[in-house]
Amino acid sequence: MKNSKTSINLLSSFEAEQAYYEMLGPLPELFGNSKTEEKEQSVTKGKCFFGYFIDRICLGILALEFPFVQTAHIDWIRVKENSATQEIEKALLCHAEMFCQDHSIYSLTAETRIPLKNEHLKEFEIYIKAGFRPLFERRNADLGYVIVYLNKIISPKIFKWVDLTHELSEKIPTWDRNCGFKHKEISTYEEGATGCQFSIQSIEMLAGAGTHIDAPAHCYPRSKTVIDLPLQSLISPCVVIDVSEEAHDRYSIDILTIRNFERKYGNICKNTFVIFYTGWERFWKQPEKYHNHFDFPSVTQEVAEYLVSKDIRGIGIDTLSPDRPDSKFPVHQIILGAGKYIVENVAKANLLPAVGSYVFVMPIPIVKGTEAPIRLLGMFPG
Repeated sequence: MKNSKTSINLLSSFEAEQAYYEMLGPLPELFGNSKTEEKEQSVTKGKCFFGYFIDRICLGILALEFPFVQTAHIDWIRVKENSATQEIEKALLCHAEMFCQDHSIYSLTAETRIPLKNEHLKEFEIYIKAGFRPLFERRNADLGYVIVYLNKIISPKIFKWVDLTHELSEKIPTWDRNCGFKHKEISTYEEGATGCQFSIQSIEMLAGAGTHIDAPAHCYPRSKTVIDLPLQSLISPCVVIDVSEEAHDRYSIDILTIRNFERKYGNICKNTFVIFYTGWERFWKQPEKYHNHFDFPSVTQEVAEYLVSKDIRGIGIDTLSPDRPDSKFPVHQIILGAGKYIVENVAKANLLPAVGSYVFVMPIPIVKGTEAPIRLLGMFPG
């Protein structure tokens, strides 16, 4: 086989179906409903296919689909029996990744069965070795097996980043109206040793000051503290529900707002982090107005119950709290009681798109911490 010619070609759905038939027999439902043989059609609509050829004989096919903007999903890979399966699959995966890079696609996803059997383990390992990382599992009750969903970030360079964190100072607004943050220098450069000078500082603060996280233990004893929250739960797809045009100091975000958002942008999915942007952050540098005797936009109990039913990761809001104290804190009880978390005092959420972003919640890992200051970052393709 020294003189064999190997190539990977972009195929139309018709060409892919013909090649598949020659390899494994007919299975037309894999190929969509494209009526054209033009390759450009398969790139821009539905699915696109890559064929692995040796001497013009197709030994493997990979199908890509495009469920979201700048996102590709490996729908399936098939390799001819008795061929070098792993080598061909690896080559097709590599080619698909290069294709994604060329077309400014930032995320490549795939699904495979949980590796309980050897044949499933091999496929799982191919994805892992190619740089994919498991995100979550889903059980197919009808078929009796579990699927693992994997993801690979193709090019982080095409992301835009937003710092959603307020700066800490001795003038920030807090729940009890006493700033709760002290920052001082305890050793100056002038006091340092000869040849090496340091400024040494100390801070003293409330754990719930500034942009911070409430862990379930904030409300419930023996619940998860800050350090008990799994790392993967702190990195999530994000939606931003913007109510800034109608929000006022006694405004409550109700279930109709959520329904309208889903009607416009699609259903809020499992494991999503939901940010409510009320526009209240514009008063951040006016502590008395931001506090406003606890009159600020909030979230209703019905919304909290609905979001928990959707199995979200957590919620964030650009006010001191999603609850006003006169309501007896139903949102805290519902969200934290479900093992989720709350982020308060979110900054600049209006710079994120309504859908399609990710958030990174990075708390200080405080032992027995029920609250903690965080760095909150948002990321979206740009």
